[in-house]
Amino acid sequence: MESLLAAGLLLWGCATAPSLSGSIRGASYVSSQGDFSVPFPVSAEVGGRVVSDTPQSVTFHDNWGSRITFSSHPFNAQSSMMTVMQSQGREKALTEFAKTIYGGDTIVHYHADARQGAISFIFLRPVGPKTGVAMFIHGERVFAVETDMLPGVALLAQNDEQSQKERDQWLENRAVTLAQSMDVK
Repeated sequence: MESLLAAGLLLWGCATAPSLSGSIRGASYVSSQGDFSVPFPVSAEVGGRVVSDTPQSVTFHDNWGSRITFSSHPFNAQSSMMTVMQSQGREKALTEFAKTIYGGDTIVHYHADARQGAISFIFLRPVGPKTGVAMFIHGERVFAVETDMLPGVALLAQNDEQSQKERDQWLENRAVTLAQSMDVK
């Protein structure tokens, strides 16, 4: 009887939502520091949920394999980031930031019309799906979105070079669209 009770408590604990640093307000997540909020990018009908968060980030997941992370990275007004932004522009500052975080082989695309200048690129992990990333600067923070290629898309897609480029472009555009959904303070 005790083992059944223990198993029941364990299963109940796995089914409950994680303790959140931020908060849920209606259909949006609000970071605990209040520097951003985002509408839920995953659907509850397919198990969409927040799987983890910190004061600077939140990760959503669903049963179809979506993983979407929104984050905020502060930088100092006297930092090299601000110096590069003022002397060489947002594109250069964001590109250097991305190469520092994701590696020097990152090939970025600049979107002048998104968030007063955003970059996007594909990040390849040693193991795991391709990840589309978009970044933009607001105030003294860099905001970023990471979204993985859905497993089904990779399995069903053609593997020729043109199809690969189209999937990569779709994934980057998805990251930029998600970045534009952020309400930043």
